[in-house]
Amino acid sequence: MKSKALFPFFNEDPKSQSLSIGWLLLGFASLLMYLLKVSIDVFDLQRQLMLSWGVFVILACMYKWQVTKRPPWRFLFILLSGFLALRYLIWRSTETLIYTGPLDFIAMTLLYLAEVYSLTIYMLGILLNLWPLRNRPLKLPPNLADYPTVDVFIPTYDESDDIIRITTIAASQIDYPKDKLRIHICDDGSTINKRNNPATAEVAWARYYRLRRLAQDLGANYITRETNVAAKAGNLNHALHQTHGELFLVLDCDHVPTHDILRRTVGFFAADPKLFLVQTPHFFINPTPVEKNLIGVGNPNRENDMFYKEIHRSLDFWNSSYFCGSAALLRRRYVMEVGGIAGKTITEDAETSFHLHSLGYNSIYLDRPMVCGLSPESYKDYILQRTRWAQGMVQLFLLSNPLMAKGLSFHQRLCYFNFCFYWFFGLARVMFFIAPALFLLLSLKIYFASFTQVISYAVPYIFSTFMLMDFFYGRARQPFFSEIYESVQSIFLAPAVIAVLFNPHKPSFKVTPKGNTQEQDFLNPLAAIFFVIILVNILAIGAGVISWFTDPILRDTLSVTAVWCTYNVVLAVISLGAFWERKQMRQFHRINVEESVRMRLPGGDAEYTGETMDLSITGLGFKVKLPQAPKVSDPVILETTSSDGRKFVFNAVFKRVIERNGVFYCGTEFVLDKQSYAQAVAYLYGDSGRWTRFWAKKTRNEKTFRMLGHLFVSGIKGMAESFGIMTSSGVQYLMALQRKYAKK
Repeated sequence: MKSKALFPFFNEDPKSQSLSIGWLLLGFASLLMYLLKVSIDVFDLQRQLMLSWGVFVILACMYKWQVTKRPPWRFLFILLSGFLALRYLIWRSTETLIYTGPLDFIAMTLLYLAEVYSLTIYMLGILLNLWPLRNRPLKLPPNLADYPTVDVFIPTYDESDDIIRITTIAASQIDYPKDKLRIHICDDGSTINKRNNPATAEVAWARYYRLRRLAQDLGANYITRETNVAAKAGNLNHALHQTHGELFLVLDCDHVPTHDILRRTVGFFAADPKLFLVQTPHFFINPTPVEKNLIGVGNPNRENDMFYKEIHRSLDFWNSSYFCGSAALLRRRYVMEVGGIAGKTITEDAETSFHLHSLGYNSIYLDRPMVCGLSPESYKDYILQRTRWAQGMVQLFLLSNPLMAKGLSFHQRLCYFNFCFYWFFGLARVMFFIAPALFLLLSLKIYFASFTQVISYAVPYIFSTFMLMDFFYGRARQPFFSEIYESVQSIFLAPAVIAVLFNPHKPSFKVTPKGNTQEQDFLNPLAAIFFVIILVNILAIGAGVISWFTDPILRDTLSVTAVWCTYNVVLAVISLGAFWERKQMRQFHRINVEESVRMRLPGGDAEYTGETMDLSITGLGFKVKLPQAPKVSDPVILETTSSDGRKFVFNAVFKRVIERNGVFYCGTEFVLDKQSYAQAVAYLYGDSGRWTRFWAKKTRNEKTFRMLGHLFVSGIKGMAESFGIMTSSGVQYLMALQRKYAKK
């Protein structure tokens, strides 16, 4: 309560508190600069060592203190972390850059720029995470006549009919007056051009008739257009010109909405006439490839949890929450004011928000998951998606320059700059992978520092960054996992980003495939580059051991770079372990749930209560105590209730029955017709309370080191199998050569 009295403006609307925020930031910067100046002017190296570790110990104590999450202690924690970071940057810039030759200078400059980049992103992260907001849904107008009309757009390109059907059914079940709601399937896979092109006509016409009939059966409107110009942005703009709703909800065709999505979002538009966007989280039913490798080992957070659970709430404080392409409700009038959905870049969502924020309109983020989508199932698709994001945000950076954009507030400029600048991480990460090896293998002098200086400046800074990131995001991501996610992407994003730098207009929109299956486990060929990284760093460590004895004067630097190379090897091996593609045989993903289910056999009166273990659109698994074992293929009636009180009854058959200690573990398959299929969609996808509970479980996990160890062992396994394959191939090649010359 004291913190609320000290900082009352943090409990009010942040959009009207710019003056207070400005004074806070000015005070923050002034105090930080003063502390830095005093420490630099007064302290020698020994005192610097004591200062840095003293500050770190204070941070470590505050980190364990619950009250640190609230002001003013939160700001003190952030201030001290920023102090260690800026102190390192000043030391790095003034005492470690020494010219010794052109090649040394080039390598030294590249490493220094990579560090400056990382520090910039780190400091921007400190600013943006100053105070995360948590909005609550606002009530809808009391009179139904005052409800705004809403169009639901479901853009699709080449996704399967099943995916489109499920999303359309769920959209038709949204709790909103039916005369105010219209659903549209926006099909870009059956354009007139595709139907007139002999090479694509057969597939396009078949899809056209299927989806048009599907839309008609489900009470939706079917929209297609002449060409695929401007990809998803063009598809949505075409739909906007065919419809007239005051608001429109965008749902990627694999993003299935809950029934309450409009009830919880529309009210914001009535409360704020200048609001253009309410964005909600993207929640995924299936794990990403990295997470899939950890099933049965730990319970890792979804990769995007950090963004939707923490970062986007922080952006909301600065009125910088932006359109993420789906699960978003927008006001048509304002979107049309900027010419519709933007299409200059391939990230049309962020670009559209950028233009609307520039006009002074507002956005809100509601952190309740109310759509359920599909993550990319393979690394190829995963990298394709991330490449599009990276290239699109770099395009926005180059073509619109957020720092110079008119109409944005100062903090909005910093937010958009951070969105864009972040995606250069691939370049910095590659430099960090190769930098120590350049010194140990090629004797390039790129980092001038004694061991004591590194311990005084670099190590406390590095440790404090891990601590601060866990302070900000520990609820949404395990420690060290950001390193893994960035590492597995960096090698592939770096050349993609460089390509945009040379030609900002070249990237084209590529749809991320969804709903794929995989018949067996295998190490993705994309992992090959990590073998090279591991080999180079191991060779560098070996060279460092030799230099330890031949160049005693360099032992300080050798120690630092050898530790750095060792870290790179461990990180690369763990990343290699994450590149395993696990088989995915099911067409529809199952989720693990713990809910009550009641079962009875047809014609019987006895009812038994069990606990659901997993469910999908086709059936559910549960455990229950029964007097006798049911038989496979026997019919069963299942009854369950959602968290919001809706009751569901399904006819099903047993597909699997296993007894363990008097408890029967049963797998069932629903017997579905058109009506019961819609009920299955409502049961699985309609309850946002289920997704909220599921989301809440993905919190801080104490099995972090177990998961990291599993990935490390998987990486070693991948190296061994790949070495075995290469050895076998080499032997076969030599034997073939021997036979060839023997014939001669």
